[in-house]
Amino acid sequence: MRTIAGLVTFSFALLATQQSAAETPLVNLTSSSVIGEQSSEVTFYAMGDVPYAPNEDLILPKQIEELPLDGRFLIHLGDIKSGASPCAEEVYIKVSSMLRKAKSPTFIIPGDNEWNDCTSPNVAWKYWMKHFHNFDKNWEYDFEVKRQKARNENFSFRLRGVLFVGINLVGGRVHDEAEWKIRHAQNVAWLTQVLKANHGAHQAIVLFGHAHPIVKHNDFFTPFVDLVEKEKLPVLYLHGDGHKWIKDKPFGTELITRVQVDQGGLAPPLKITVKPALKDPFVFDRRLSPAQKQVLPR
Repeated sequence: MRTIAGLVTFSFALLATQQSAAETPLVNLTSSSVIGEQSSEVTFYAMGDVPYAPNEDLILPKQIEELPLDGRFLIHLGDIKSGASPCAEEVYIKVSSMLRKAKSPTFIIPGDNEWNDCTSPNVAWKYWMKHFHNFDKNWEYDFEVKRQKARNENFSFRLRGVLFVGINLVGGRVHDEAEWKIRHAQNVAWLTQVLKANHGAHQAIVLFGHAHPIVKHNDFFTPFVDLVEKEKLPVLYLHGDGHKWIKDKPFGTELITRVQVDQGGLAPPLKITVKPALKDPFVFDRRLSPAQKQVLPR
């Protein structure tokens, strides 16, 4: 079995778990009339790990108000609060209200600070589902979003030859080992299903998650790399959690680029343009001010 640089191979015991989760009924996916669509570039914006502090309660609304309109959508990559602050429902209400003011369709995936790192993860998850469930439906848009029946927060859609996939992959503590393994297996099942349903209809893939590619997520990332190498298409794994800019290829294959976004209180939303016709299709603009360029890692 494959060994990924910086990761360890997951145990055979998880294979049975993944097989079971893969049998969980998923939303029926069918290739739409967009198959054969002409490739063109797609621009979108991404942020994460914001707002953490009172001053960021002012920064985030300003970032949203000033967000350029050339993006097809905005995504928040999780962590809507600091890890030290309470998981009070008012926080979920506050951030939901802020994000709803975005002019572009906005997606969000969970972070550990508002879920599994909370004192009561079950209560925190109820808050998340109450205020961020199907969050993108607050906007009208001209593309079709699919969601996994087993995990409604997992989604996919296709734009101009680019396949976008969002999954619930959080950092933080393993609050429940059984839940962790099942969710990772469901993520693998979702990605497998989406790739199969869209085969031949895209030239590049963007995967959204919250967490670092580290050992405790290896039961997702090992099969993820296998799937990518079968597809033989360029993939961007875009995540938050670490707060500092990283752009590298840590998976042992040139097909996958990993980008960790800057913490949202320190830098504006990242602009990503995907040009599917190019061998290296992912173009990044951190949109940093001269002062930010002096202090943030390149």
